[in-house]
Amino acid sequence: MTIKALSAVALASFALLLSSCSFFHREPPLPRRAVIEAGGNEEKFAALVEEADIIYFPSEAATFGSRSDLAWKLLAALRSRGDKFAIGWDWSGNESDRHDFVIEAGKPGARVLVLSDVDQLVADKIVSYFGEHRNDKILVFVRRERLALGQGIPYLVAQQTKARQLILNPRKSSRSGSSLLARN
Repeated sequence: MTIKALSAVALASFALLLSSCSFFHREPPLPRRAVIEAGGNEEKFAALVEEADIIYFPSEAATFGSRSDLAWKLLAALRSRGDKFAIGWDWSGNESDRHDFVIEAGKPGARVLVLSDVDQLVADKIVSYFGEHRNDKILVFVRRERLALGQGIPYLVAQQTKARQLILNPRKSSRSGSSLLARN
């Protein structure tokens, strides 16, 4: 090869290297979604919870007055690990309905995070807690519209951390228990 050809190859390689810097930049992982319905496998539900660092549950889908509700099963799955965890709330709805749930959740040492009404501030608080307590799981109760994949709280959290996020989307059914219908 001639010097001219080597220079052209070196220049082309250098240009390729500079243009492909974005190749090494990876987009943050987007949260997985799981659709669950009453009437299913407790082991699959517990395994799903075990895989996630941050779990989102639509607050309007939780029936805190009934211990057979999926929110209570989620609490039981978190407690079965024996590790510390935090519960975050956007505090929408009736506070007296979730009073027993918060008291029960706090027994094994769970922390309660009061979340504000602005999605970015909520995401920042979740990211901050996760950064300080990497081994803790975080269960977040927020309104369903705040869980939008392209702009909601999980998306904003994904921009700042590589935490494994899971959005649970419960559906009502005539069967009892919980079942995993779909997940991505």
